[in-house]
Amino acid sequence: MGITYEDTGERRQDARRILERADTGRRQADREQLELLGDEVESSDGSGIFAGKYVLLVAAILVIALSVVQTANVKLAPMLNDPAKIDQVAGILANDRNYHTYDLNIETRRLRHQHIQRLNRTPELAVLGASHWQEGHAYLGKNVDMYNAHVHRDYYEDILAVTEMFVRYGKLPPKMIITIRDNLFTPVDDRTDFLWVPVLDDYRAMAARLGIPVHNAYSNGITPQLRQRLSLPLLKANAERYLRSPIKPYPSSANVHPTLDTLLPDGSIQWSTLHNEAFTPERSRQLALAFAEQRRNDPPKLDELGVESVDKLFAYLSDAGVEVYLAHPPFNPLFWDAVQGSAYMEGLRQVERLTKMFAAKYKFELIGGFDPRKVGCTKDQYIDSEHSRPVCLARIIDEFSRLDKGKVSPKG
Repeated sequence: MGITYEDTGERRQDARRILERADTGRRQADREQLELLGDEVESSDGSGIFAGKYVLLVAAILVIALSVVQTANVKLAPMLNDPAKIDQVAGILANDRNYHTYDLNIETRRLRHQHIQRLNRTPELAVLGASHWQEGHAYLGKNVDMYNAHVHRDYYEDILAVTEMFVRYGKLPPKMIITIRDNLFTPVDDRTDFLWVPVLDDYRAMAARLGIPVHNAYSNGITPQLRQRLSLPLLKANAERYLRSPIKPYPSSANVHPTLDTLLPDGSIQWSTLHNEAFTPERSRQLALAFAEQRRNDPPKLDELGVESVDKLFAYLSDAGVEVYLAHPPFNPLFWDAVQGSAYMEGLRQVERLTKMFAAKYKFELIGGFDPRKVGCTKDQYIDSEHSRPVCLARIIDEFSRLDKGKVSPKG
């Protein structure tokens, strides 16, 4: 129990004089000390008020500075940071026009969502995968209406999410090529990029449709994309790109531009003349060998949640009557040879076995392959370790076409 002390303000008569005498020699000193203490308090209060105002001023300046940085990054890199601009470009593509952009540092997932929403048709074939497919133009499908639904550095969430985009807008294609790349099943905590974060809403929507659990990464809404917009180094890079570019992005009917990369209505891209000139055989060789050295002791990882999620999606597509073709993207032969006998290859074999299991379970066809020689791709058809030219991608599409033609239609 707490003790309460009570002061009534009364003194005993015989005690009053003793107190007065005892205090007589100290009263003035006490008063002086109190005055000094009062001066300190007043001084402290003044400093506290000043410090508080200073902190508020610094905070206000910081907020203004961050706002300026964010606005500048949005204006200078709209295809990466400005949702309204991305939506506008999706509308341009849906209206069958091309769009010339500075480069391919863009937010592909929102662009894909908005483009699919605006498509005026359901494509016969959709290709799902990473930027291995970025030069997979519609003409490679020949008589098949092909839409390239690739995104940069896809993970298992992307397969669910892009499928959700098609389903939500009633445009699920009757045929799909779904790419299983080496890092597709990488656990969230082991990823070194955050390009996949904008797709989380679509991923969770499909997971809810399938009745499966999801991870809670960035569920608070605070994403790396916000830090990206507030980045001073990126502001510097964006400003330098803006200043050195002789022509700014714009819609066009031309498929190729001298200095700007081109987004095409079929979902693929076309490099600028400037970029194509930079993709020399020596550059490709250096990049392929350097990446092989980096990956030799870094095998692909398989996240159990990712495997379960893709398994449920394949069951859903099978029940929906979609003809699914599972594809492995072929590597540059230089990279492929350099990683033989490594831990990376052991991990890649696990990915292959998992893919074969899916194909057998759902009676899906297997096309392509990690081994470039089995596909028929040569080192001169690559710009680095894994991004191939249309001539290589055509071999995978041709394999699809042969299998597709060999199937008997329900009416046949």
